[in-house]
Amino acid sequence: MEAEAKVMVQDIPDTDSDHKEVLENERNVHILHLQNEVLEKIAVLQASVRNAVMNREWTDFESLLSTMNQYGDQFQALEAERIALLSGLFQEDASSSQKGNQDTPSSFYRLVSRLPEPDRKGLTEMYRNLKLRALKIRMANESLIAYLNEAKTMVNSFLDAACPDRKTRFYSRWGTKVAMDARSVMVNHSL
Repeated sequence: MEAEAKVMVQDIPDTDSDHKEVLENERNVHILHLQNEVLEKIAVLQASVRNAVMNREWTDFESLLSTMNQYGDQFQALEAERIALLSGLFQEDASSSQKGNQDTPSSFYRLVSRLPEPDRKGLTEMYRNLKLRALKIRMANESLIAYLNEAKTMVNSFLDAACPDRKTRFYSRWGTKVAMDARSVMVNHSL
């Protein structure tokens, strides 16, 4: 009789830990949803910035960049919260050699492997979508930066050829470089 009572007590799930894990999983899902929404907004804004650069529409350019920076800060805050949540989950059940684990795809998938199949499938799909969106945004940023660097190089080489005296450096009496005054360049021949 006493052995049966012990077995029955052991079979009862710990509702506090199960409830806590469910809440943390829901929080993780919510954070992934928010991150996907923020990345979608960033992608739309990034397309607007790219169009503004290509069409040389500078009127709203600064506000677009400011809004994009705000979304970036928002995404970083969500990412820090998600990493803290994952680290907290793994520190609870990790051995001493695995403590301090940072967010890696393997740690995310290790967390997800503990979930039931339907939840696991949805979470992994959201995580992959998040990583793909972030990769697309990073590639678009790199291509825009490469375009801007090439345009800058071209303009500088043109100005160096048109005004060779621009290269003269001016220094203050303390030895620091002084910004040159912006002189107008007049071209009287067609190029």
